[in-house]
Amino acid sequence: MEIVIANNKTPQFRQILQLQTEILDCGIKTSTYTINPTYGRGLVTSYYFDGLFINIINATFKEDFLFITNDSLSILESSVLIKGEKIIKASNFKKDFILERNECCLLCNSNIENKTFFYRDKPILEIKIKLYDFFIQKHQMQPLFSNNKSLELCFTQQLNSSMEKIIIDVLSNSQKGFLKRIFLESKVLELLHLQLNTFSEKRYTPNENILKKVHKAEAILQSNINKQIPIQQLARKVLLNQNILKSEFKKMFGTTIFNYTKQVRMNKAKSLLIHTQKPIYEVADMVGYKNPTHFTAAFKKYEKTTPKEFRKNSFLKS
Repeated sequence: MEIVIANNKTPQFRQILQLQTEILDCGIKTSTYTINPTYGRGLVTSYYFDGLFINIINATFKEDFLFITNDSLSILESSVLIKGEKIIKASNFKKDFILERNECCLLCNSNIENKTFFYRDKPILEIKIKLYDFFIQKHQMQPLFSNNKSLELCFTQQLNSSMEKIIIDVLSNSQKGFLKRIFLESKVLELLHLQLNTFSEKRYTPNENILKKVHKAEAILQSNINKQIPIQQLARKVLLNQNILKSEFKKMFGTTIFNYTKQVRMNKAKSLLIHTQKPIYEVADMVGYKNPTHFTAAFKKYEKTTPKEFRKNSFLKS
């Protein structure tokens, strides 16, 4: 069995997604829905203001779910999938977009039919963002829709660490009213900037499998900053030739693996020095330096000051 919904105005939509609350505060309309237990379980929260629509879905469906939309207005749509898998079928493209865990896509739509397919019994955590005409004009994004650029703006990407941070911020934010408006708008623009910037800087077309392996290598570096991982070992972990890994990593992130790792370590060290009272030797160990002297020398070269002086100056500023 497959659940087919034409749009959010059909009776079946209201049967599956049951409205619980609807609040209008400082121009931002917040709607909360629960999934009818007959069809699955979960929660859907949406925000709308000034031509910006944000939909957060955290649910599991009992049957395959096909959702069909047809927006008559020019929109820019971003979908971020934190958990699960979905298929997007756009009427103006022969190719289907398969979105997997920790991936996002950007679609430029103008009066076209879109079909989104979710699999049954697969938990879904997704943030979908739609930018309508008012928002597009407000931020002067019209050039994105001219000279066939809309055909270029349909692509999928692996989430990088900066994108993941934005998503975590959006999901964990509890502000209300005007502050919520400013926060959501700023995060949407920040995410859009990262997506477009990553896309525009691609001067190469790497194999999709290689792309995912490079992002996996970045994730390993991010989650293991307390360890020194040789490039050879990192390459083995992601099943990629080390020369290809080094080359594609630099193209993707604009710096070498060594410099990227150092930047991540130093940023973490600065955070620990500011927000904790851990001794310098412990901070050094937590960011991968077993020798505190080596850490101090590396930190001073990077920040032009010692860890001790950095902590003292940060304390005085606060």
